[in-house]
Amino acid sequence: MSGERLNGRLAFGGNVKRTLCGLCPANCGMLVEVEDGRPVRFHGDPDNPVNAGRLCPKGSAVIELYEHPDRLNHVLKRVGARGEGKWEKIGWEQAMDEIADKLADIREREGPEALATLGGTQHARDWATWRFVTEWGTPNFINSGRNCGSGSMITECAMYGWDTVTASFTPGVTKCLIMWGANYAESNPMGWGHLRKAVQSGEMKLIVIDPRRTKSADIATLHLAPRPRTDGALALGMIRAIIEEGLHDKDFVENWCTGFDEVREIAREWTPERTSEITGVPAEAIVEAARLYATSAPARLSFGVSTSQIGEGAARSALLCQAILRAITGNLDLPGGETLQDEPYENLAYWDLIDFTRLIDHPRRTRDNVNARDVPISSVGGYAAFRKAMAAVQPNGHYAAQYMLFTSQPHLYRAVLEGDPYPVRAIIVQNGEPLVNYGGSRLAQQAFSSEELELLVVMDHWLTPTAQLADYVLPATGSLERPELSMRWGFTRMFSTGQQVVDPLFERRDDYDLWSGLGRRLLDPAQWPEKVEDMLDRFLAPSGKSFREWADEGASTYLPQDRQFRKYRKHGFATASGKVELIPSLLADLGIDPRPTYTGPPYARSDVDDEAAYPLQMLTGSRVLEFMGSTMRQARKMKARHPEPLVELHPETAAEHGIADGDWVEIARPEGAIRQRASVTDAIRPGTVNLAGYWWDPDRRPDRDLSGVWEANANAITPYDTDLSSFAGDQPLRGLRCSIRRVNEPVGIGQSA
Repeated sequence: MSGERLNGRLAFGGNVKRTLCGLCPANCGMLVEVEDGRPVRFHGDPDNPVNAGRLCPKGSAVIELYEHPDRLNHVLKRVGARGEGKWEKIGWEQAMDEIADKLADIREREGPEALATLGGTQHARDWATWRFVTEWGTPNFINSGRNCGSGSMITECAMYGWDTVTASFTPGVTKCLIMWGANYAESNPMGWGHLRKAVQSGEMKLIVIDPRRTKSADIATLHLAPRPRTDGALALGMIRAIIEEGLHDKDFVENWCTGFDEVREIAREWTPERTSEITGVPAEAIVEAARLYATSAPARLSFGVSTSQIGEGAARSALLCQAILRAITGNLDLPGGETLQDEPYENLAYWDLIDFTRLIDHPRRTRDNVNARDVPISSVGGYAAFRKAMAAVQPNGHYAAQYMLFTSQPHLYRAVLEGDPYPVRAIIVQNGEPLVNYGGSRLAQQAFSSEELELLVVMDHWLTPTAQLADYVLPATGSLERPELSMRWGFTRMFSTGQQVVDPLFERRDDYDLWSGLGRRLLDPAQWPEKVEDMLDRFLAPSGKSFREWADEGASTYLPQDRQFRKYRKHGFATASGKVELIPSLLADLGIDPRPTYTGPPYARSDVDDEAAYPLQMLTGSRVLEFMGSTMRQARKMKARHPEPLVELHPETAAEHGIADGDWVEIARPEGAIRQRASVTDAIRPGTVNLAGYWWDPDRRPDRDLSGVWEANANAITPYDTDLSSFAGDQPLRGLRCSIRRVNEPVGIGQSA
């Protein structure tokens, strides 16, 4: 895959296309050589600023996955019972006609809100989904980002009026980075090299907060391993240490913050000793971490998904306290610190063409989303409240507004099964696998199999467990088969373009074709051009260039360099008070406790809190470099690296339960039990087990128990009680109580019979 450099490009001597990897949200640049209409070689694009020519192991599978014999290649219509595996092949236009007719009938009988959409991976063109739902009038939509950062983004926007979720440390500028519930070595391979260099050179201190000793923790200045779900207590202990020692930014707090006195009073009782007793972190380490972060400006407390996933009040207290730490240290909107995003889309019509505000006064929408009663902050009403609070500084609201609107999955499934608060009759799943990637899989399976659900459509690359329950399965193109425009869900100022490398095989279609096909049949056809490139041209119109012009010239990623800092000095913060509200008034207005009071363990299920029955805490879904959620399971190299699901447990925990390294282990909760193979390691704290996430068996015959989805899939035993989710509706996935025991029989992973 080597080649010579020509005008800054790596040439293979053939027809080379410049595109994006597309196998994860990083959107690494890739050069692909094409011979006789098929891709034959590839290399990382050295001119792409994201990856500078490097690719992670996932990228090595891009051609294999394009040509994989198990790819979905034809439209399938169910002719047997759901899950029975009986299909007939039909044409794309017939499928679109039939799906559109069913949706029109459901809308006429039940209203537009009776349709819900679930999205997933990088392939899904979420912008097309969201254009459709805002024009159609349903507030019931989800993608995998629902459990990635909704709680974090909502908390920060309530406190600052904007967010720091996508801000990164700046090599050579950032002096200290707290990596809280994240692991760049596995989740951000392109940032990992920069991080390691910055730490090893001594230019930046690294504090890792994680119950596991990860690769990132191995290079850290400090590693704090708290008991799961005690993050809020740890943050309160750090807040107290900073305030008691006078290390907070007094000028910023006095002039730009409200609620400081109340925060100080709440934190006062969190002495190092009490914090240590609750979290299991040594008292001296808590104080050292607080001092290091507070005295190393500019510093960054990075976003990590874990604190959004610890459920109930634990997520609320942790997220509020993390946001307070960012503010009282004066790191907000500093170069190298907690950057607040500028208006990101001067060269894109992203906001105008999606326009979530249409849902607020949509003429056909009469009801809010199905969780609005229980989770009001994640709803159309919640979004309207955010827009009102932000109006003076951000009159158009937040660009990634979907995170203020995403529906709660358990509430959606209950709406299907129980009609509460109203019925949902149709679900479209686009390049996502909710039975594997989302929590509460057992309830999801009930909903997808229910006769109350009149229409289930899945568009994907594979016949996934969810697809096996569908009424229609649509074959999706991969990143080599389509023109790419990544706008990163509205979060950042950068966008990336990629040339289409090859023609789609068989009857695979672009994800846009699903929504444009339905849009031309059911909505305003003028808003849905037939060709996706024509739609991409509309997004890029403000830039003065067409998609083809952007994709065919220069580097594939546009990264503006004119970022502004300390913008609040000119405009204030986008909150009702114009200041950082350490006790956010918006949360209080929506009936949510805005104080950073601690809530933590126990945690099993609302009606089962027996510590004797479930003595351990479990983590689910820790990132693995070779996989992206449930995807990449079909790639030979990835399967060779991770042939079996491994559950990590400490030697003390293993000894207490009579488990040896390599034994098969049953992990049980009130929802059921799964089996994984034991990996005994001292890299996890005693009393905690770390499950392999997102397991299913693509090699299993589809009609055999949904490809083994109940055997090793961690989300098969995560709860679906709606009252265990966070205040923002994020599902509880970490810190759950469980039991373990050694078993003799392995699961059937890898068995095709």
